[in-house]
Amino acid sequence: MKNYSKCDRPVYKTRLALPADYDNVMTFMCDAFYKDDPTMVNIGLSKQEPASSLLQIMYNEVREGMTLIVEEEEDECIIGAVVNAGSCPWDPDKFIEFARCECGPARDVIEFDAYVTGKPNLWERYCVLKIFECSYLAVRPDFRNQGIARKLVLDSWYLARDCGYRLFRVDCDNRYLARIAEGFGWKRVCIIPFHEYVRDGELVFKHIKEPHTEVEIYIDQVSRCKDYCQPYKTCDKITSSPKISQKDS
Repeated sequence: MKNYSKCDRPVYKTRLALPADYDNVMTFMCDAFYKDDPTMVNIGLSKQEPASSLLQIMYNEVREGMTLIVEEEEDECIIGAVVNAGSCPWDPDKFIEFARCECGPARDVIEFDAYVTGKPNLWERYCVLKIFECSYLAVRPDFRNQGIARKLVLDSWYLARDCGYRLFRVDCDNRYLARIAEGFGWKRVCIIPFHEYVRDGELVFKHIKEPHTEVEIYIDQVSRCKDYCQPYKTCDKITSSPKISQKDS
């Protein structure tokens, strides 16, 4: 990992990914996301090329147009990305359909994603039809621990607010991502330990690595956050946006 001083640290910019960026986003995520994603690691797939169905699911979400990327200003190379998408009540069933095209661990990953998506039943609990979800997040290894992941999550929250979503969701199978959500004071609504997930009576995740041993689901009710008024209803009370502490800066 590169160590930069404050003086020579590279300048980067965050922006919305455009259709012309989508292929580059997928190339970046294939390298930076799937190799380190705890779900892929814990099931033993991190050293293999991701299955076509997994890539198709991600690409479908990239095409929704809410993906954010971080680029170095000097060469405009992607050094971080977060794929955001709208999550609907029928998505778990849609994932199960995709799973039928695969077998073995790849199928198990898709079915697990379907289980995680539907487990807290947030659409019914919060009376919403569509939820803004941070689906996939990755930062290039040599740019980690510089606050880029946190900025991508925060900018995703602002995007959800600006798009009029009422509920923001992030599923944290990565303990470091969970710390970011905790730092913003978001509500943890569900915990799914990898070692408790079984299929046909058999443990699915047999390569669990510390500290990423569970999926923590965090949400934030965007309509209650400060500097935001619902476009369809007048706000009588203004509340605050995600808290930013000095230690997180």
